[in-house]
Amino acid sequence: MTRRNNDRLDSDRQVECRADGQPFHAVLYNVSVTGCMIEMPYNRVSEGDRLFIKAEGNIRMAGKVVWQDERNAGVHFDQPLHEAVVRFLGYDPVKSEMLMPTDRFGRPLPKLPRAAPAHARAW
Repeated sequence: MTRRNNDRLDSDRQVECRADGQPFHAVLYNVSVTGCMIEMPYNRVSEGDRLFIKAEGNIRMAGKVVWQDERNAGVHFDQPLHEAVVRFLGYDPVKSEMLMPTDRFGRPLPKLPRAAPAHARAW
């Protein structure tokens, strides 16, 4: 397996695709400056196919399918994407996690117990 030249960002954006003149919808699974991985309907493309992708914001990408495995395919873009486009299409799962509340020293706060319904509280 060859090592990638560019870092990929996870993504979960719906995209419109076209291969051999046939349109279909897919999910952009990850993206980098030079390529992406899509999840699509079963066996819609084959290795070597030309693929045209349109994402939110009228972002258009074209490339060649370099691998395909049932519902997933890797695409190498004809032209590199700008870093800002990659950041727009992707997300960093580490940064996207909900932050744990902390005290002023940075220590995580314990979870609060669920409050009992108002009718069940003893006064």
